[in-house]
Amino acid sequence: MIKNVVFDIGMVLADFRWRKYLSDDLKFPPEVCREIGEKIVQTTMWDDLDLGVRDADEVIEEMKSKLPQYRKETDLFFNGIENIARAYPYSTPWIQDLKSRGYKVYLLSNYPRDYFKLHEKKSFDFVKYTDGKIVSGFEKLAKPDPRIYKLLFERYSLDPTECVFIDDRQINIDAAMKLGMKTILFTDHDSVRKKLDEMLG
Repeated sequence: MIKNVVFDIGMVLADFRWRKYLSDDLKFPPEVCREIGEKIVQTTMWDDLDLGVRDADEVIEEMKSKLPQYRKETDLFFNGIENIARAYPYSTPWIQDLKSRGYKVYLLSNYPRDYFKLHEKKSFDFVKYTDGKIVSGFEKLAKPDPRIYKLLFERYSLDPTECVFIDDRQINIDAAMKLGMKTILFTDHDSVRKKLDEMLG
């Protein structure tokens, strides 16, 4: 019997909209957007921010050093970083609906500590309706490491067989399944919400 719904955040409850942020908000030309994407966002350095084991300022300076010709642009990128993620309109109502039906709701997300604080305050209204959260940047553990899932179970006294986990990355889903959680790979809100409702009965 499922009692708990566990959500990832990025691309499930919130849009990690870095491409739109670069092109639409900052209005950088395509070549700058591509370079920042390849040399900063889609790198293991961003994973270091998620994991929180290195000083964030140090990591950011290392990122900027990869694009010395775009120092002005990378400064602008990080100065407005609160706009890189926005909650989806459906997120809060979805969690509220699950809560009204008696389910506990938790978050299990790879997310840089300082950016999570910033985004929670700015647009992640859904967080206050959850029963708990495990965020990689605070714990210095990240999915798909089994230890971060086990930390969720231990901290909130959860039986993994009573949990369904929703994430947009197959590698994270596979790790959850190995630990006994039921899972749904997130593709889009409508189809996943339907699958979840069918699973919950």
